[in-house]
Amino acid sequence: MLGVDPGATAAGPLTAATVSGGRALTSSDAGTDVAVVDATYAASASLAVDGTIDVAGTPFQIVGIVASSSSSADTAANVYIPLDVAQKLSGAGDVVSTVYVQVSSSDRIAAIQSALKAALPTATVSSQSDLASTVSGSLASASSLITNLGTWLSIIVLVVAVALAVLFTISGISRRTRELGTLKAIGWSNARVVGQVAGESVVQALIGGVIGVALGLIGALIISIIAPTVSASAGATAGRGPGGGGRGGGSGFGGQLAQTTTEIALHAPLSLWIVGLALVLAVLGGLIAGVFGGWRAARLSPAEALRAVS
Repeated sequence: MLGVDPGATAAGPLTAATVSGGRALTSSDAGTDVAVVDATYAASASLAVDGTIDVAGTPFQIVGIVASSSSSADTAANVYIPLDVAQKLSGAGDVVSTVYVQVSSSDRIAAIQSALKAALPTATVSSQSDLASTVSGSLASASSLITNLGTWLSIIVLVVAVALAVLFTISGISRRTRELGTLKAIGWSNARVVGQVAGESVVQALIGGVIGVALGLIGALIISIIAPTVSASAGATAGRGPGGGGRGGGSGFGGQLAQTTTEIALHAPLSLWIVGLALVLAVLGGLIAGVFGGWRAARLSPAEALRAVS
């Protein structure tokens, strides 16, 4: 529940909301037991205009239903009542928890914010840009974490893939000992043996890279179709001003500002350079595996290789 000044329409928690049923609070509602209810809360609690809602044991007539003007943000509270009525119900006296200030120009926000902080050193003065930076800062931190984690996972996967490629190549050479020994016996140089093995490994790596890219494209397409979402939310809580704070509010700054929630859809963007990089890394891994395996093959003695049983 939130107490608001019914005559203040220029700034406040209801400026970002639209009336979807009934009417908004007006200055004539001061001192009366009337309420405006959030549309989502009204639907969940089966409330409607001209109905009543119990607030601290007092029945309030519902005169309006409001909804956030932004699909990615909720309204500040479930129920709004006149400020003086909320102060009376809270029993805290003539106090305010949050004061909204509107400036004539965005260029003056920083100066007015500094002036308010100087005038009210015990209060927390927050602007919309502070709230936005909280959300963007959280998203940036999450993005940085995901990026760093993805980088290290990519490095680990690449190292493991190259190591497995080398092991498979050496395993294949061990089964071709007689063949490679015959080639060396008929005059093949070490460089030619290395080139042969490395070439075969590169071709195999290229084929594997193409298959991997195809599977990756399918996976990215599936993620884009499903488009899983994550929620990023932020709320600015101000400190208490002179006289403390109450449920309905009073003089000074304090209380909790509206919480903004943003749904972020996850996608797997692709570009030609990513596909090209994947193929280059695949070929590079095959080349490393081939060169190492070929070097092992080139060290075989022809006589020892010909004695081996394939």
